[in-house]
Amino acid sequence: MRTRPLFTLLLAAGFSATLGAETIALKSPDGKNEIQLTTEASLQYSVIRNGQVRVAPTPISLTVEGRGVLGANPKVNGKQTRAVTGVLKTPVYKKSEIKENGNEAAVSFEGGYQVILRAYNDGVAYRFVTAFDGTVRVTDEMAALNFPTPDLTAYVGYNWANRDDPKQDKLQNSWESIYEKTKVSQIAPDKSRLIYLPLLLEYADGVCMCVTESDLLDYPGWNLYRDGKDSARLSPWLAPYPVSKTVVDTQRQRIIKGREPWLAETAGSRSFPWRVFILADQPIKLVESDLVYELATPQKLKGDFGWVKPGKVAWDWWNDWNISGVNFRAGCNTQTYKYYIDFAQKNGIEYVIFDEGWSVSLKIMEIHPDVDVPALVKYANARGVGIILWCSWPQLVGRQHEVFKRYGDMGVKGFKIDFMDRDDQFVVKYLEETAAIAAEYKLMVDYHGMFKPTGMQRTCPNIINFEGVHGLEQLKWENGSDFMSHDCKIVFTRMVAGPLDYTPGSMLNQTKKGFKANYALPTTQGTRVHQMALMSLFEAPLQMLCDTPTQYMRNQECTDFMVKVPTVWDETVGVAGSAESYAAVARRKGDVWYLSAIGNWEPRELKLDLGFLKGKYRAEVFADGINADRDATDYTRATQVIEGGAPLTVKLAPGGGWTARLEPVK
Repeated sequence: MRTRPLFTLLLAAGFSATLGAETIALKSPDGKNEIQLTTEASLQYSVIRNGQVRVAPTPISLTVEGRGVLGANPKVNGKQTRAVTGVLKTPVYKKSEIKENGNEAAVSFEGGYQVILRAYNDGVAYRFVTAFDGTVRVTDEMAALNFPTPDLTAYVGYNWANRDDPKQDKLQNSWESIYEKTKVSQIAPDKSRLIYLPLLLEYADGVCMCVTESDLLDYPGWNLYRDGKDSARLSPWLAPYPVSKTVVDTQRQRIIKGREPWLAETAGSRSFPWRVFILADQPIKLVESDLVYELATPQKLKGDFGWVKPGKVAWDWWNDWNISGVNFRAGCNTQTYKYYIDFAQKNGIEYVIFDEGWSVSLKIMEIHPDVDVPALVKYANARGVGIILWCSWPQLVGRQHEVFKRYGDMGVKGFKIDFMDRDDQFVVKYLEETAAIAAEYKLMVDYHGMFKPTGMQRTCPNIINFEGVHGLEQLKWENGSDFMSHDCKIVFTRMVAGPLDYTPGSMLNQTKKGFKANYALPTTQGTRVHQMALMSLFEAPLQMLCDTPTQYMRNQECTDFMVKVPTVWDETVGVAGSAESYAAVARRKGDVWYLSAIGNWEPRELKLDLGFLKGKYRAEVFADGINADRDATDYTRATQVIEGGAPLTVKLAPGGGWTARLEPVK
C-alpha cells in the first residue's frame, strides 16, 4: 500500500463540522461517490452519488454485552485518513488483477471502537472495529437502510422458508428465491419474509445501487426486513446464535429449534463485516465492481495455492444419470461414471462430480457398493480428469480431518458441500474452518446450499464457487416461473456479489408455451443459445455442464464451443443491460474475448457498443435460429469479422441468447 500526503486526503475526504454535530464526508477519487458519517445523538451514515442522496441518514450501532451501545452519544477522539492503492493479483476471478483506487477514513471514538469508511469509484462501504480485551458477546447491530423516497424500484429476494409455520425458524433459508421487482414501499411488511442480499435499487435518474456485505467472518450474515412503520426504511435482521441443545441433525440439514439472545461470541479486538453499497450510473456497470472481493480479508491460509485449478464439470444429478446407446444399465454406478470420465477426457472437461448416491445414504465414510470410488478416482486421474464428491454439511461437522484425509489420499480433488441453509455465526465460522482444513489436504470446496458470497474466496483461495441462487436445478420440478426474466435479474443482483453455482448448459430447450417440468428428463426454458451464452455470462470458476453426455455428443458443435469457454478471466466488461429485460457481458482471457447476451421472453434487437475492442476480430457466432420461437433448440452457427469500436446488432428470440468467441485478426 502507498499513502498520499495527509493534506491531500483531508481535501478529498471533505471533513466538515455542523452545529452540534460533526460530519465526516469521504469521497471517491473521481468525486462521484460519497459516504458521510454524522455524530449526533447516535452515529448516522448516508450514501451519495452525483450529489444526490441514495441512502438517507440512517443510525448505526453495535451493542456489546458489558460495553453498551457503540454509536450512542458518540465522542470522536481521532481521525486518520489514507489512500488505498495497489495492485491485487487475482488468479481465480473475473479479472486477472484489481487496481485499487480508493480513500479511507478511520474515525476513533471514546469507548474503544472505530468506524472505518471507504470510498471507491464503484461504491462505498463502512464497518465497525473494536479493541476490547478477551472475548465479547455482540447482542445487536443496527444496520438499516433509510431511503430518500419510498418510490424507489427495488429487486428483492425473499426467504419464503417456513413462512406458514410460526413454530419454525424463519432464518433457515436456502437463498434461492426468484427476485421480485417492486417499490420499496411495497416490500412485504412481514418478518416472516426475510429480505436477503444483494438488494438492487434503481433511482429516477438512472443510478443503480446494489447493497451487500463483504468480509463476513465469525459473525452472522446481514439480512433485512420491512417492519411496516416506515415505508422508506428496511431494518436489519441478523441470525442469533443457535442453542446447541435444540439442533436437530438430519444428516442432510441441521434444523434450529431455538436461538440465543445474542448474535456472536467473538474476539473483542476485531473488524466486523463491511456494509457495502455498489454504485453505477448504468445498471450493467455493476458487474464490473470489485468491492466485495477487494474489501475481503487477504489470504489467511499458508502456502502456495497453485494447485487450485478452476474448470468445467460434467455433472450427473441434474440429468438424472440419463445416458443412452450403451450396453449397460445407466445410473449412479461404476460403469456410468466411467462413461462420464471418458466423455470428460475426450472433450477436455476438467472434472466429473459424483453427486448424492456415491455413498450409502448420507454416510460419508461408507462408499456405496455400486460405485467403486477408489477405482474411479484412479481411472479418472490417469486420464487427466479430477473427481469432486458431493456431501451434505452435517456429515462433516467435527470430522473434516478424518474425511478430507481419506479422500484426499485417494486422489479426490474437492468437495461440493451442500445444505448449510443458514448464515448464523456457527455456519459462517464452519465455512472458513472447513475450507482451511480442506486446504491442508489440497482439496477445493464448492459451497452449495448457502448464502451469497462475501469475499471469503479471497481469504480461503481453495473456495472455488458458491450457490445462493435460484439455479437451473429448480426446473426439474418447477412450472410457471419466469426463468428468462430471472436470468437477467441475476446479472444485476446475485452475481454482483460474486460467482454463482447456477449450472447452465441444457441441450433440451423449450419455448414458454412448451415447457413442462420433468424431474427424470429435465428441460429448460428459453433457447439453446440462451443456455450457451450463460457459460461466459455467468461468473463461475467451477462451471458445471448440467446435461448428460448423450445430449452433448448429439450436439457436438455446441459442446465444442462451450467447453472452450474459460472459467476465470483477465477482464470483464458490462456492455449493455436492463435489470429484468436483457444483459450483455464481455470477458477476455489472453487476447480472446467472449461476448454474450441473453433476453427475457420479449424478442428484441440490441445494438452493442464495442468500444472496448480495438482492431478486427474473427468471431465464431452462435445465434437463435429463425424458428427458435417455435423450436427453442433452433440455432445458427457462423463466422464473421467484427470491427472493434463499431456498433454490433444482435437479435434475440423470445427467451433468446447470442454468444461469440472473438479472436484478433493478425
